Amino acid sequence: MSLDMLSFDVYEKYHDTIERYMQLVPCEHEDKVNTATVHIMYAIQDINRQIEKYNSGELDISIYYQMMVKTDFLISFVEALYNVFMPEMKRNAIWAGDHLAIRKFRLYRSLTLAHPLETTRYEDLGFGSDNNKWCEDVHVKGKIESMFYEELKDADFIMEVMEKGESFPTKTPISVKEDIVLVALIALRHLETFTDEISLKAASVVDGLRKIELPINKVMDMTEYINMLLIEVKKRYPYEIEDIAYEDGTTAQFSVLLDASERLKYSFQDMEREKKYLPYKEEIRQAVYDYAESIQNMSLEETDAHGQLRRVLYPNSSILSDKSTTDQAHYRHEKITLYLSHSILRSVESAREKLETLSYDGCRGVGICTSAEWGVIQLLTLQDEFTPYFSIDFDATDKELFIQYCTALYYANKSM
Repeated sequence: MSLDMLSFDVYEKYHDTIERYMQLVPCEHEDKVNTATVHIMYAIQDINRQIEKYNSGELDISIYYQMMVKTDFLISFVEALYNVFMPEMKRNAIWAGDHLAIRKFRLYRSLTLAHPLETTRYEDLGFGSDNNKWCEDVHVKGKIESMFYEELKDADFIMEVMEKGESFPTKTPISVKEDIVLVALIALRHLETFTDEISLKAASVVDGLRKIELPINKVMDMTEYINMLLIEVKKRYPYEIEDIAYEDGTTAQFSVLLDASERLKYSFQDMEREKKYLPYKEEIRQAVYDYAESIQNMSLEETDAHGQLRRVLYPNSSILSDKSTTDQAHYRHEKITLYLSHSILRSVESAREKLETLSYDGCRGVGICTSAEWGVIQLLTLQDEFTPYFSIDFDATDKELFIQYCTALYYANKSM
């Protein structure tokens, strides 16, 4: 008999739902919930490995112990999740019509793993406080047992329970499919029920947020507008803002809104260059407004407003790299963005000196250039390709160079 593997569909739905809910409604037990989420994933993986082993005909007692432990994990974590998010739900209510199947599984777990000599909390199943029954052994079913005991013929494992006053133990058949895998499926089914309940709670929170007007309007200064919007984004879509702590104790915050704010605050001293930059700034401004509308409507994923804003801020470089005659043009464009987009340095002088002294290939050596210098070198080697769209003035900081680079890409894409 071949067993079906457990599907990850329920887990993936649960994972996304609980993560989003805890973003909307802070949970004091978030660390434990995250740990439970990881263990659920591992439990499904480990059970599937044992099913694969079982299907290969490689039956040994380790399959029993592995599957019992991991199925027990699934049951326990489902109960723990209910305890955190719906504490009013008691154990019997959680499992409802499956309560007896869960209880029988827990009896077998107690007898064979946890309390083989003192399983006393299952009086309804014959194992009460009188403690007159205990587990003597659990093993793979032998051929002789199948021949002499008709009730054992479909078993995979045999649990032997000794009762006080008896000379021989009672042999109880255990089926991997009926007594373990089906219980794991019950646990996953109730995990899905839990997920549906959390999804409804999340939808209610989203509906409430949608009705609350954002404290922003288009007459506001853009810096103030974005700063106020960031506060609301942190409440509604906290994953849109990334806080990073570095080893030296410094911290940094990253967001497409912060990138947009920098671009909108920047102005060129040269009036002609500023005049050409204005249409690009206006498109960034409009993308920010569209992003804010999606935050207001709680529809950021549906509208892809994040992606739209990011594509405006970081225009596609393939329009130039695809037709470039410069060697490894795609690589060079990639390094410009990677190393200059958030640099707080001014690297052009040292980069130019190293390029002139060592040549491009000479600068490739490990430890020769800083990351920012290497990014500037890529820009220097490609500068002639930007001139038709927006020439690069290299008397600038790394970030100012990157803004010019993006402006050139903006116009290059407009020329398509």
